[in-house]
Amino acid sequence: MKKEVKVVILGLGNRGKNYGGHLAGLPNVKIVAICDKYQAKIDKVKSAWNVPDEMCFTDEKDLFALGKIGDAMVIATQDRDHYGHAMKALELKYNLMIEKPLSPNIEECLEMEEYARKQGCKVLVCHVLRYAHYYKRIKEIIDSGILGKIVLINHDEDVAYWHFCHSYVRGNWRREEETSPMLLAKCCHDMDLMYWYASSKCKSVQSYGSLSFFKEENAPEGATQTCFDCPHKDTCIYEATYQYVGRDKGLFCHEKKKYKWKPYAFVISEKKEDIINALKNDERGKLWSRCVFKCDNDVVDCQTVNMEMENGVKIQLNVNAFNEFDHRHTEIRGSKGILIADDKGSVLKLQLFGKKEKKIIVNYIPVIKGHFGGDQGVIKATVDLINDEIDPNGQYTWIQDTIESHRIVAAAEISRKEGGRTVNMSEIPDIKC
Repeated sequence: MKKEVKVVILGLGNRGKNYGGHLAGLPNVKIVAICDKYQAKIDKVKSAWNVPDEMCFTDEKDLFALGKIGDAMVIATQDRDHYGHAMKALELKYNLMIEKPLSPNIEECLEMEEYARKQGCKVLVCHVLRYAHYYKRIKEIIDSGILGKIVLINHDEDVAYWHFCHSYVRGNWRREEETSPMLLAKCCHDMDLMYWYASSKCKSVQSYGSLSFFKEENAPEGATQTCFDCPHKDTCIYEATYQYVGRDKGLFCHEKKKYKWKPYAFVISEKKEDIINALKNDERGKLWSRCVFKCDNDVVDCQTVNMEMENGVKIQLNVNAFNEFDHRHTEIRGSKGILIADDKGSVLKLQLFGKKEKKIIVNYIPVIKGHFGGDQGVIKATVDLINDEIDPNGQYTWIQDTIESHRIVAAAEISRKEGGRTVNMSEIPDIKC
């Protein structure tokens, strides 16, 4: 009989709540403590996860003061908090699962990796897409050699307009100094995929990007600071009530097709009256009722990155905020053919030169919620590491593997801020082995 796995959850935002929910539903896993600065988020999950009141904390100092009370800790706090929380947890010799990104500071990423090795701790980073069957199938096709020598990868991270304004204009990731550059916050998954697909470290990077649209000069005439008293409130697609509860007439973004957007960032309740009350009256909720053209955001809304890998593969990555739905589109070009993948569907298109196009149906694992099943995959990997049951043929996103994606972003941000200068990766610190 397997031992009971004891887990601590630090951070109960969308990701921490998601991971905790998966863990709480597993046999032989017990969540022994939770911590979040907002009591309402604790109250939402503590009963469902059977966590007693005395093991619920709103200050991480009180949590860490208990010493090591579990086998592993999930760190799902804000980007710039990961370093401090991880270093304290590693001091107590916790094995860790850390939400991406590790840190916007590459030196902090390297310190975490080095300290984990020193402490003998295992650290998984939540690059959940590597665990998703859809993306694993793409990797399998590349590695099979059927495409021949890989020459070029084109990859688009298309962020839905409503998602972008929620997270990167009004929301928690709107300011680089408080969290991360948008490229790291949104695209370190994508950078990790590119590094994984190419099977090579990066040689050089060039990037262009800017905040092109969500700024005051693009506000419609007469627009006010907040949505509720704005003359454009009945027509603006970014208007707050339109985004979160809809209008009496017409469609609104979060109820189209499969999307059901929940404003968990600023209110726990999903009732219309509670959401509107938070947008109007709650100090935190008011952030999400601001005009998107008059916020204090400074992260880019459109960016391109060109990479040359050490093995010669060329990669073009684009991210932008101007899309109806979130999706990733990838084209992988080899000497024998092309693989086209768009995660809006479950079909990959394989075009071998001189042959008829072949459609490959990707069969998802039974539970596909959460990044095409990737969330479940990273949870299984976490339990594997705690039980010391690492599959030698399995997929694990260890901290040493994720460093490269963070290094590429660091180089891209230098390039972007210096007008597109080509940055050699030798300029970016790397792991000291």
